[in-house]
Amino acid sequence: MRAFNRFEGSLRVAAQVGMTRSILPGWLEMLLQVLPRSSIHVESDYSPQMISDLSLGNLDIAVVYAPRYLPEITYDQLMVEEYVMVSTTARRLCDVSPDSYIRPGYTVALEKAHAEALPNLTACRLSMGSETLADNMLRRAGGTCYMRAEDARRFAAERPSHIVEQAPTLHQPVYTAVLARRRHEPIIKKGVRALHLAVMSLES
Repeated sequence: MRAFNRFEGSLRVAAQVGMTRSILPGWLEMLLQVLPRSSIHVESDYSPQMISDLSLGNLDIAVVYAPRYLPEITYDQLMVEEYVMVSTTARRLCDVSPDSYIRPGYTVALEKAHAEALPNLTACRLSMGSETLADNMLRRAGGTCYMRAEDARRFAAERPSHIVEQAPTLHQPVYTAVLARRRHEPIIKKGVRALHLAVMSLES
């Protein structure tokens, strides 16, 4: 009990799997600044589980890709992530082979955008629901896939590869989710403010 009495409050936050190198580090850094006397728990998960945890009171703030509209949860669009095509084999879109292409099944929104923009690559042999798996596959076997723009640039700097010319950029909306009845609590407002500051630092 003495250990818990050290803190004036507690906050449990989570962000979409895959954000551990983008939003989460900066968010945690900002949280430590704006909530110096609060305990903070940070994790990463997928949208359905985070929304369920919010409903049950096991999370306070979540950053999700796929909102599920429930009366007790409120969503605000936080940002839009850009995904670009990166390849170890092709410089231009016309050179991309369906046989070594990994279709991005990371989210429903990305799958829909991909189907509309690249119908000729929709029926390729391999699709993946995890960006980490796609990244690992590219490192092991080569090929072509979509990555977050920042991750794609990092990959191209580390490995002999290219950001594919003429390939369309895909867009994934990102949302902040909190319990509607708690959105005006000071600790929630500070946590969301820290999140916005972290996003601003990414964009600068």
